[in-house]
Amino acid sequence: MTNCLNAIRNNKAKLVIITEDAGKTRKKVVRECQSLDIPIVEFGKKDQYFRSLGGNPACYWAILSQEIVEDLMRELKQYGGD
Repeated sequence: MTNCLNAIRNNKAKLVIITEDAGKTRKKVVRECQSLDIPIVEFGKKDQYFRSLGGNPACYWAILSQEIVEDLMRELKQYGGD
């Protein structure tokens, strides 16, 4: 969470992914993103990411690469995302 917030506050995040079951800090992350016009995608559940990616379960990811953001957004639109 701290790394994600730092990336947002330092305006390095190009996109933030938030899980559908994000906890009590969700409002803080959304507010920070909105104040800097950083797009947000709400997608999946924390345990799904944990099973897929391993490591510690997390609810927030800051994507720093514009190229990755463009690829993700293209995939989300193709498969029914907003």
